Amino acid sequence: MVMSSAHGLSSGSASNLVPGMLSVLACPPALCPHLEFAVSGALSATVSLTWTQQPARPGSLYAGLEWRGAPATAGRLATRLRRLGHVTFEVVEGPSPGCDAERYSYTPELGLHRAGIAANGDVVIGEAALRALLERGEGRDTLARGLHRLLGTDWDDALEPLRRGSHGAPVTWLRRTG
Repeated sequence: MVMSSAHGLSSGSASNLVPGMLSVLACPPALCPHLEFAVSGALSATVSLTWTQQPARPGSLYAGLEWRGAPATAGRLATRLRRLGHVTFEVVEGPSPGCDAERYSYTPELGLHRAGIAANGDVVIGEAALRALLERGEGRDTLARGLHRLLGTDWDDALEPLRRGSHGAPVTWLRRTG
């Protein structure tokens, strides 16, 4: 694992920071510098990732980053990275006071999916989303498709081969951002 130095990072109370993980599961080599620039902007810190070949998608690279930042950092990262287009990634942010953990998953084909995450890692579906799905009342098949969408099943199916292909790859660590 590569440890990033802490100089140049924004100051802030360590008690206000939440942990997070960015997994760039597939990125064309030409986009790597642009991705690092986008991540650096979202984290207010210079980021230089260690890139590894993604065996599940030849011609693409993988990189991982563990960070600590202000709440909502994962959303900022996801927003910036999806603008790059041909990058597949996941961003996970730990819980903060009054907020559940969350995961953003992105593929160019499916777009962006956001899910709340419980302490045990399960996807949490809010009452309002469930009520809206039930109010559509279009039958069992529609309900099942809607639940799969809310759970992010299509994203998990698309990302799992890339997740497996990235096992053992180096991770860059940022100790403090935000």
